[in-house]
Amino acid sequence: MIIVLKLNLNKSLIFNNQATLSDTIRMAIYQENEQLFDLLDYENDTLFLEPNCFCYFLSDIGSENKISLEQTLLGYIIEEKRPSEVTLKADLFGLVNLPNLGYIRANPYEVFTLSDEEITQKLIPNQFVKNSNIRVCLHPTDHLSYQDGVIFDESVEQSLAKHQTQLAEATIFFQNNLPDFWKLIEDFTREFVVFSSPNHNSFAGIMQQGTAYFNIENKQKSVVFFIDDIAHQCGHIIFNVLTLETNKFLKVAKDSPLSGFTPNPQESRGVYGAFHGLFTYTTILHSLDKVIKSGNLFDETQCHEALGRMGFYMGKFYSDLQLMNNTEILTDEGLAYHKQFSEGFSTIFQEYGKELASFDYSNQPYTFQYNLFQILNPIQKPLFV
Repeated sequence: MIIVLKLNLNKSLIFNNQATLSDTIRMAIYQENEQLFDLLDYENDTLFLEPNCFCYFLSDIGSENKISLEQTLLGYIIEEKRPSEVTLKADLFGLVNLPNLGYIRANPYEVFTLSDEEITQKLIPNQFVKNSNIRVCLHPTDHLSYQDGVIFDESVEQSLAKHQTQLAEATIFFQNNLPDFWKLIEDFTREFVVFSSPNHNSFAGIMQQGTAYFNIENKQKSVVFFIDDIAHQCGHIIFNVLTLETNKFLKVAKDSPLSGFTPNPQESRGVYGAFHGLFTYTTILHSLDKVIKSGNLFDETQCHEALGRMGFYMGKFYSDLQLMNNTEILTDEGLAYHKQFSEGFSTIFQEYGKELASFDYSNQPYTFQYNLFQILNPIQKPLFV
């Protein structure tokens, strides 16, 4: 068992579900292209959990916009079996993504053919989180690039370059201070994407399973932001696997509108999305609590930001706990998780509730903004003595 706040996670269930996902993609590739499938290592589950495979088979992105299955899987074919040449496609920023290999620079959206030798000569190796197999992407992924109306302030490569230090510090924090949770993140997360968009929230869904997206919103973000968002987005990835058989937890279809269970006319989420929220509030609060209790690892401003974020989520967490405490929505197994989510909420509330109650969030948009929080909640005294 792994404990996150007060939630006991059944490791065997998660890994069994992960194996089911791997088998699903394995069969999909075989049915799509048997000749290509025969070039792959059938026993390699890592191969069949490549995030771009989920995008290829599950995403609603048009087939004309996705990179080919041959390009996706080229890096998983041993050198002796690789085709002598392959047709490649660059993304909107002029990067050819070759999962498990690296990148090649080209012109935006360029389609061209290279020999295996030319690919080797032009290849830019992948970057990884230190002491980890999680890839740090230079590309936005097809799944993000072709979302309806998405706008990028700059290339993913530029966004990453501005936040390389903060992202690295956040991952080191998890490795050193929350090693069990970090191991869980590593087991299910394959890549990080740091991007900047004014009109698209971070997300992590089954249609690009294994990819965590962090939207910096054209601002310089802190290490606390990345600790928060890693816990958040990777929490979604983990919960996707944990609740793979949604009918064990939900009595209704996962896309059922939550508005059918509340008089709130502004409620636009589905029941499964709200259920996800209870889990990610838990993973975020688990991580922020550790930030605050980490002594001299963080300065006063960083602890203030962590507290501000904690209070922001606690309000949402409380509301959703009330909303989802419904036997028409959750099965007995779903309610058992709800009980543990509630216990986690109570733990944080008992320790921090009095201080959090004094914060004013009236100027906050949908996502927490520390610069706005500081205006209404300036640091007036030492946070901890």
